[in-house]
Amino acid sequence: MSKLLHIGDFSKDGLLQITDTSWDGNGTLKVTVREMIGTGGWVGGVPLKRMRRLARRAISHPDRTHSSRVINTFTDGGCDHVTFAVSRLER
Repeated sequence: MSKLLHIGDFSKDGLLQITDTSWDGNGTLKVTVREMIGTGGWVGGVPLKRMRRLARRAISHPDRTHSSRVINTFTDGGCDHVTFAVSRLER
C-alpha cells in the first residue's frame, strides 16, 4: 500500500505536486494538483490521468475510492492546476 500524501508532497518523478486539500460538508476531499514544469496543455491528456492518480493518494484507503472528478482547472505562471473532488464508498 502506498503512503498517504499531503500538501507539498510530489509525485515520484517530481513533476506533480499536491498544493491544497480540503473537506467539504458531504465527506468529499477536494485535492488540487499542479504540474511543475509549466508546459501547459496537460489538462485533457494522459498527464491528467497521472494528476488524478496522485489526488486519489491524498485520501486514506484509495482502493475504496468511488470517484475523482475534475471540478476546477486553472493556469498560474504557465503551470496547470487541477482540483479533483475525491470521494469514497462507505465502509
